[in-house]
Amino acid sequence: MRAADGRPVSEFGSRRAQGTAAAIYGARASYIAGCAGTACTIADELFGVPAGGTMAHSWVQLFDSEFEAFDTYCSIYPNNPTLLVDTYNVLKKGVPNAIAAFKKHGITKCAVRLDSGDITYLTKKVRKMLDDEGMSDCKIVVSNSLDEYIIRDLLHQGAVIDSFGVGERLVTSKSEPVFGGVYKLVAVEEKDGNITPKIKISENPQKITNPHFKKVYRLYDRETGKAEADYLCVYDENVNDNEPLTIFDPVHTWKEKTLTNYRAEELLKPIFISGKLVYERRTVKEIRDFCAQQIETLWDEVTRFENPHDYYVDLSKKLWDIKHDLLKGK
Repeated sequence: MRAADGRPVSEFGSRRAQGTAAAIYGARASYIAGCAGTACTIADELFGVPAGGTMAHSWVQLFDSEFEAFDTYCSIYPNNPTLLVDTYNVLKKGVPNAIAAFKKHGITKCAVRLDSGDITYLTKKVRKMLDDEGMSDCKIVVSNSLDEYIIRDLLHQGAVIDSFGVGERLVTSKSEPVFGGVYKLVAVEEKDGNITPKIKISENPQKITNPHFKKVYRLYDRETGKAEADYLCVYDENVNDNEPLTIFDPVHTWKEKTLTNYRAEELLKPIFISGKLVYERRTVKEIRDFCAQQIETLWDEVTRFENPHDYYVDLSKKLWDIKHDLLKGK
């Protein structure tokens, strides 16, 4: 969404998802992350994610002519139809046939979609063709294995695009195809109520767990509103943001920073207490708005696409000591 520079991005990936559940929940996650909508109608039915779409190439191929395919589609969907114009030849057939179909039905709120070819070159030509026919309100939608890097480059090249459809590289998460996190036992509650920390040790430092029953704070700079770090501590610790707090890198421990003008917000929220539901579930729209607000608290250096800065997750001194005592066998 950031790469699109304010232009809407729709999730188009259902047919490439790893199963029906991945398609549905991938559409939901994409909307929460900022997509304008989805082509997955079930996600609309279940969660209220706005569903929309265009047509498949197979629709065009079903008819004796491309114009007949467009004409029929406009008859069925006269409100804001989007016609796929690259089944045969974009500039010689697709766009002229789309214009003819729109004009026949008196449709001005509409769009054409490109799914192949030199997108930058074609969108410039298509925009001129539409404008020359008095169809300046007709939008141009593009798809075809897009990701944030391709979208950014298309816009840098001057492509004339109003919105994007992103499928396989979004719903199948091309950049992170495997989720690296797993559940591990970190503590045992004894019969007397005492908490005993546990740790998993590995030759791979990244697989060594942070032990104990924990809580996590997010530390915001009061002046900028930006998130400085997350602070992982033991469950019985409390952060007083009226007092200075020194945080340090849990690996490179000489890297320290003392926060003074900051706000500490506890992130974990109880869902059930003693078997009773105490959490009011948010709508997907409310989750989406919260997600957008939280992203705004991150520094640009953290959210850039290439060579981003790490966002710091630091351990409290107490938790760090417990971890290293366990590593030493104490």
